[in-house]
Amino acid sequence: MYDLKALLIGCQGTPRAAVRGELEKLSIDVEAEVSDVDACLAFVAGRPSESRILVVHSGRNSPPDAVERLLASATGRPILVLFDPGYEPVLPARRPSLETIELPFRPDDLRSAIHRFEIQSPQAASRCRTILVLGATEGVGCTSVAANLASELGRLEKGPCILAEQAVAFGRLANYLGIRPKVTLYDLVIDLDHMEARMPEAMALFEDNLYVLVGSYREITPFMITPEVAFKALACAMQLATTVVVDARHHFEEVDLDFAAKSQHVVLVAKPTIPSLHSMRTLLEALLRRGSQGKHYVVINQYVASLDAISRQTIEGHLNEHEVFLVASDPAMAAVESSGRLLRKSAPDSEALRDITTLAHSILGTPPEQPARHTLRESLKRVAQSLNLG
Repeated sequence: MYDLKALLIGCQGTPRAAVRGELEKLSIDVEAEVSDVDACLAFVAGRPSESRILVVHSGRNSPPDAVERLLASATGRPILVLFDPGYEPVLPARRPSLETIELPFRPDDLRSAIHRFEIQSPQAASRCRTILVLGATEGVGCTSVAANLASELGRLEKGPCILAEQAVAFGRLANYLGIRPKVTLYDLVIDLDHMEARMPEAMALFEDNLYVLVGSYREITPFMITPEVAFKALACAMQLATTVVVDARHHFEEVDLDFAAKSQHVVLVAKPTIPSLHSMRTLLEALLRRGSQGKHYVVINQYVASLDAISRQTIEGHLNEHEVFLVASDPAMAAVESSGRLLRKSAPDSEALRDITTLAHSILGTPPEQPARHTLRESLKRVAQSLNLG
């Protein structure tokens, strides 16, 4: 599945056999096996590689500074540390290319670690952008923001963008967009061995450069999402697009927080109300404690600019954010949700679309578009259409 190779360091006996077996299932070749960190450093010194994973066993008999020296000498390289029960080495926190697993490990623990390495690798990041859209509370319009953001990113990049949802058991996107794909995310996750091969079947083309991966919609299909499932699905989707936008499920289990912390970009959505802003601050603090590695964007959806409204400055101060994105409360959004069409097709001049496009440009790092100029006749026609007069 991945163009990776592994170097095993100090792995012997049962752990060695188990690691080799799981790597073989993932089509990852074992490049070499060495006895200790010194031998590893000597091996890699003359063989630089961007696709090498270092798998090191750290036990009670290992030199106390062995892993520390490996980390210092292999900065930025993915390192998987296997440690003996009750002996967890002291390691630096918040290092994206470091994973630890206690022995004896479960196969899905190792596989999920490999998937996390893949989605965070420089090669994957240069090939595909990942964006998680997460609501601070329910009912903030997270799906509306995610869908229209994905549409704008596909249009601006002129490349394939995948809009996917995390909700496996019962999704929202199929009913929101009025589509009926034959293959859903649930069909993929119940057969992980064939997920990569079947992933293209599940991609429903919705508009130019926008594909949709939906959760179950014909019936409710209870399913527990594990780290292996979440990260493998993302890794497979990343191979098919330049951008993957994930509409998050409203859960805050360990797997959800880990997924958010590993995403390249995280769009956090709230409403301009005191309870919603309090929840947003709690969510921001939680991601900060976990060492979230991506850039985050705070979006205040359904915003009405008025004398009574909470000001942008007040919101930024409350959340300790230097910039928040305001998405206007727009009647066009309600019309879109009823029609199954997105703003670009149904209301191209809407305030909400303008605000979401600004967010898209910020994520892409591109300057905002200049507003289109309309003749008087075109302007009058658009006004008439908005009033259903013609």
